[in-house]
Amino acid sequence: MLSPMPAASLDLKRMAIICAACLAVVNIAFYLMAGSYFESHHEIITGVGSASTYTPEQIRHIHVMFAVFSGVVGAFGLAASVDPRRVGHLIPLLFGLGDLGGAVAAFTHGAPAVVGMTLLVAGVLLPTLAHFSFRGSRAAWAFLVAMCGVFAVIELFGAPKIARALDIGLWTAMILPGLNLVAAAALSSLRGQYVERSAG
Repeated sequence: MLSPMPAASLDLKRMAIICAACLAVVNIAFYLMAGSYFESHHEIITGVGSASTYTPEQIRHIHVMFAVFSGVVGAFGLAASVDPRRVGHLIPLLFGLGDLGGAVAAFTHGAPAVVGMTLLVAGVLLPTLAHFSFRGSRAAWAFLVAMCGVFAVIELFGAPKIARALDIGLWTAMILPGLNLVAAAALSSLRGQYVERSAG
């Protein structure tokens, strides 16, 4: 006789199905809206007439990169719903290490000093705050939530500039604010634990 599945396993399976369904709906909606956008953008070529501004290869690339963006953010969102404490602290830790690498590259490749210093400060702060927040510091947790939220907003509006600077697609750059939003939401969901710890 087969034993019933644990409740946690059923919840995870249910969440995975909901997440997959949402991703499918979002990607279908994007495909339809993007198709309308591409069809409405044409340029006049002398001797040829009107031609689409985007080539089929460019259109396919945009669709694929949006699927990658939504898949990565959706996967981290699903993981955060299962274990918000670990995922919420892991994301800023990884971003902090990436910022340290970016700071080294900025200082060695003649980037403006403010870029290198900003990356260096973020690269030091994020892993440090993640460490102390994970160990139960309410102050570090609050500062970390604020930083993730601020970076999510800044990177959302700065995504086109980030994409040009790194020579990557817009939807690839959008992964950064998407993950910061996931981290901020996951960390915010832990506020009850920090209230209890501070009260004790």
